[in-house]
Amino acid sequence: MALVGAAQAQNYDRYYDDGYSGGPVRCESIKNRTQQCALPGRARLVRQISGSPCVEGQTWGQARNGVWVTQGCRAEFIAEGGRGGRWNGGGGWGHNGGGNSGRGQILTCDSNDHRRQRCVANVRREARLIRQTSRNACIEGRTWGWDRTGVWVDGGCRAQFQIY
Repeated sequence: MALVGAAQAQNYDRYYDDGYSGGPVRCESIKNRTQQCALPGRARLVRQISGSPCVEGQTWGQARNGVWVTQGCRAEFIAEGGRGGRWNGGGGWGHNGGGNSGRGQILTCDSNDHRRQRCVANVRREARLIRQTSRNACIEGRTWGWDRTGVWVDGGCRAQFQIY
């Protein structure tokens, strides 16, 4: 795959000490071009910035030494594989110790007619967006979030989540 476009990778340390190396990296597809950004380890999307959907395997994915984005996807990614940690901003994600053991349960949750929807699930450690199925952006803390009793979606976000 040829990767072209202006690099838009940037490190942020507002998430520093989250158990992942160096905090998130922002990677942006400008003018719908494919862009690759360096990231040491398996990429995990933590915050979508664009209005264009960021769907793993379609508009973003793992690259040999980082992550790639395309078709207008702009997001912040972290490299997984740290000692565990917690980010408490905007609904946040948690990772309460250890690595990623087990595959977790898959939950589909849809905000129809832009209405808030709560999907009940027993969340022990965290919920992760694994596949966005809507055209409307699914942005953690803004159009989706989770707590111990399940996942909520709003603003037309429709997605599949992995529950741990």
